[in-house]
Amino acid sequence: MARAVTRPHRGVSAVDRTAARRTRLLDAARDLIADQGSTSLSVDAVCGRAELTKRYFYESFTGLDALLTAVFDEATGALRSALVAALADAPAQFEGRIRVVVRSVLTALASDRGWSRLWAESPAHPLLRLRRHAVIDEFVAALAGELTPDRRHGQDPAITLLTLVAGITEVVDRRALLDLPIHDDALLESLVAVGVAACAPLRPDA
Repeated sequence: MARAVTRPHRGVSAVDRTAARRTRLLDAARDLIADQGSTSLSVDAVCGRAELTKRYFYESFTGLDALLTAVFDEATGALRSALVAALADAPAQFEGRIRVVVRSVLTALASDRGWSRLWAESPAHPLLRLRRHAVIDEFVAALAGELTPDRRHGQDPAITLLTLVAGITEVVDRRALLDLPIHDDALLESLVAVGVAACAPLRPDA
């Protein structure tokens, strides 16, 4: 049986056109989540914002859960990249490294309100809640390796860092939901102070 030949349209391949439509759908979903939250998201609304038919929605996603997962993974991927890049250039000084970690998390989530709001609302979605827990565990493990590489302390760094990350996450969530009015610099300084105090027993020179 002969295969159907897919020719480029105006010089753009079918694969590239599909990828471009998928990006438009993701962008539309983030915009709608930023404006209305994830619970009000619908296939019709996303297609309307992206100016695409449902046919093209289902070309890229099996349904809303798949779309929300893709947006969530996009957000956590950006957060992961920001954290890795920040730590690569971070100073050796303990407080400086904590400052870099906190700033990179806040900056990454603040860069897109759709991302930050979905992160804040993810505990209400069973699938996203599991992914969120996995991401937090991943970050805790990475931070434990960065901040306590020798692991000679009696205090378990994972428990300390999980408590710290969970606390920072709650603050970021409240801020994303517009429930915590605070200026960026003030928020950064407050979280850095909490982070330094919480991690004091983990300092290499402690």
